[in-house]
Amino acid sequence: MAPVTQALPLACLLLLLLCSAPGADAQAGQGFELQQPQKEVFVRVGETLTLSCTVTAGGPPGPVKWLKGWGSGSETIYDQKRFLSSRVTRAVNESNIDFTILIRDVHPEDAGTYYCVKFQKAPTSEELYQRGKGTEVVVVLVQGAHLLSSPGLWLGMLLEKAIVGLVLFFLFKRWQA
Repeated sequence: MAPVTQALPLACLLLLLLCSAPGADAQAGQGFELQQPQKEVFVRVGETLTLSCTVTAGGPPGPVKWLKGWGSGSETIYDQKRFLSSRVTRAVNESNIDFTILIRDVHPEDAGTYYCVKFQKAPTSEELYQRGKGTEVVVVLVQGAHLLSSPGLWLGMLLEKAIVGLVLFFLFKRWQA
């Protein structure tokens, strides 16, 4: 009977060690991090905007989404589970850690603050788990070389010169008379 009684404390000790091992009773999401490194991004109209977001393993089940704005007026720009816009795509498809998105053909109304957000599954919906610090997107309307390439601008400048020329012509004619 002695071997059984000696083995019992050893089995209890082994069980205690196994139960206290990392990950044995860890809650989902322990050590999870969501990184949204860009504080501010400048982009020109018509260009492609890149918004970066990465997560570490260990988060609870649930999707990652990109929201424009925060609170009641926020708009979902990207949803891991459903298609929303042909202009918005993932930079690395099928990745479980890189949720960087690309927004093609940027419009002036794309300006605003964007948040990368991790949600966790709840019995009837999804609940906020963690969000990034936000990236302020500034859309630049006109810049340097684009200013001179606009046909409307050239036409306006030509009309201005023509009007100034006519005024000077009539002033000269009046001065001669």
